[in-house]
Amino acid sequence: MRTLAVAILTAITLAASATAARAQVLSDTLPREIDGLEIDDRRGSAIPKDIPLINADGETVLIGDYFSDNERPTVLLLVYYSCPKMCELMLGHMNEVINDVTFDVGEDYRVIVVSFDHRNTTSMARNKETYHHAAYRRGLDELGRESFLFHTATAQDARRLADSVGFDYRFLPQAGEFSHPSVMYVLTPDGRVSNYLSGIEYESKQLRIALLSASDGKIAESITDSFLFFCFRYDPTAGAFNAEAMQIMKLAGVFSIFGVGSLIGGLFIADTVRKRRAYSKMNPSKGGDQSAPGGSLQGRTPRVSGAGT
Repeated sequence: MRTLAVAILTAITLAASATAARAQVLSDTLPREIDGLEIDDRRGSAIPKDIPLINADGETVLIGDYFSDNERPTVLLLVYYSCPKMCELMLGHMNEVINDVTFDVGEDYRVIVVSFDHRNTTSMARNKETYHHAAYRRGLDELGRESFLFHTATAQDARRLADSVGFDYRFLPQAGEFSHPSVMYVLTPDGRVSNYLSGIEYESKQLRIALLSASDGKIAESITDSFLFFCFRYDPTAGAFNAEAMQIMKLAGVFSIFGVGSLIGGLFIADTVRKRRAYSKMNPSKGGDQSAPGGSLQGRTPRVSGAGT
C-alpha cells in the first residue's frame, strides 16, 4: 500500500542521515528504512483492552479502563517524546485542531497519547501532559484533565497497541530514532477504530466530522453537526472525510419534499379559511344568537299563565 507514502515520508526524522551515502543515486524504490512502512486500514477493529500503560503519575492503567463508560469517542496519538521534529509537529497540530473544534475535551471526547519508545520515561510523559494541558485554550475542568492523558509503555505493549490500530514504526539504529507515519486515530466509545486522519495538515472540521462519526452523531450540537455527519463520508485512500454527492442529494430531496408539502398544506388551509369567510358573508342570519337555549323570543307569542277573565 503506497497511497499514504507522502504522509509517511514526511514523518521520517533523521532517516536521511542513514541513507546519505546513497543520496546521489536515483531510484524508483523507497528507501529500506521506510519500504513497507505504511498505515494499515483497521477500521472496525477493537483495541485489546488488557494492554497496560503507565500514566504521567507513574501508575499502571489498562487502556480498556478508558472505554468503560462507553459514552465518548477517543482521539489516540502514537508518538515518542524524544522525537526531534515530527512528533512535535504532530502534537502541535493536535493542539491546533482540538482548540478550534467545537467539542470539548472531557465532556465530548478524550485524548490519549502513548509513546511507543520504551526508553521514554514517566517524567517525559508528565512534562508533555503539563505543557499540552496549559496549551488547551478552551480550558480543562477536572473531567477534562482526567480525559487528556499522556502515557509510556513497554516495547511489547506499545507494539500490540500499534498493531491493533494499523500503525507501523521502525527503529533506525544508526540514528537512534524511529521512522513512523503521521496519523491521528479516532476510536469509538467502545474502543474500535472508527477512522484516522493522516498527515499534519488536516483541518479542525475533519476532526469534528471524525468525532461525530465515531460517536454515531450522538455528540452533535447543532444542525451543522447533523449536516456534516450525514453528508460526509470517510475516504481511507485520502485519510480524510469528503462530501458525498449522493448524501447531499438525498438531504436536498428531503428538504424539497418537506417544502412542497408545507406549501400545499398552507394553500389548503388558506383556501379553507377563504371558503368559510365567504359562506359567513352569504348567510349572515346564522349568527351566534341561535345558539342560546330556547332560541330568540322575537316573533313568538308569549305564554300567559293564570286564569282568564
